[in-house]
Amino acid sequence: MVSRKVLLVVLVAALVALVPIAGIALLLAPPAFMYSHYNHYDYTTTVSVNSTVENATFYLPFPTQAANGSTVENLWIYDHDGTQLTDWDASIVDTPRGRMLALHADRLEGADGYVLYTYAPNGSLIDWQRIGPDEVPADMTNRQLVADPTTYSISWGGSVEEAIETRYPIGNGSFLTPATNVTRVGCTEAWGETDTCYTFDSAVYATFEADSPTAITVGTITFDGWNEWGFALSNSFNTFSAATDSATFTGTRQQWMPVDGTLHGGMGRYDGPTP
Repeated sequence: MVSRKVLLVVLVAALVALVPIAGIALLLAPPAFMYSHYNHYDYTTTVSVNSTVENATFYLPFPTQAANGSTVENLWIYDHDGTQLTDWDASIVDTPRGRMLALHADRLEGADGYVLYTYAPNGSLIDWQRIGPDEVPADMTNRQLVADPTTYSISWGGSVEEAIETRYPIGNGSFLTPATNVTRVGCTEAWGETDTCYTFDSAVYATFEADSPTAITVGTITFDGWNEWGFALSNSFNTFSAATDSATFTGTRQQWMPVDGTLHGGMGRYDGPTP
């Protein structure tokens, strides 16, 4: 017959053996309630000008569902020197193409420099350099001078408590507006079986005043949504990534420009814990 003392020793030994095993299991596969969750959106674009313009207004595709009514929080605008600008007006407005991000600046400084290209007699490029207005050479033989645009950077980010729909966000969550003629296409760089890829049509609007021929370029718009979760050694995510082509405006008249867009969704894991 096994004594109580022997049973106690066996139980203690079993507990000692099980504690590290349970600890490792907890680190590698904790229960859902122990995970921390972080769900967020990121948006970036640029505006480049090759001469100074005034009274400039832009309507840009934007995830208006994620905005707070007509106001836009967590929007950052920087000039080409990295200085944050606070004199731009930003709001969500109704347009003929849907609700979009409206940006207005009384004045955009541009063309503060040039790119000077130097060519060999046979036309091959020898060198290029950025120069200021007072550095333009008198002899432009085999040289080409191109205005170096002044670029303003625009970014927005927002966190949400609920999980973001990252497999098909169009119509099922916050996504760029407008997004029309959505067409599913094959993914050229698929991460796994859950990937889904689409093309869509969008548009950008600009109007401005300029004393000389001017080109304004709204750069590629990128928009990403992320769900991240983790506890100790167990961490993962899923995400979507969307982008539109750039649009270049010339002259001084107001105009809409169509832009093509792409969406790559369903990247990452979808068997993780729900928030």
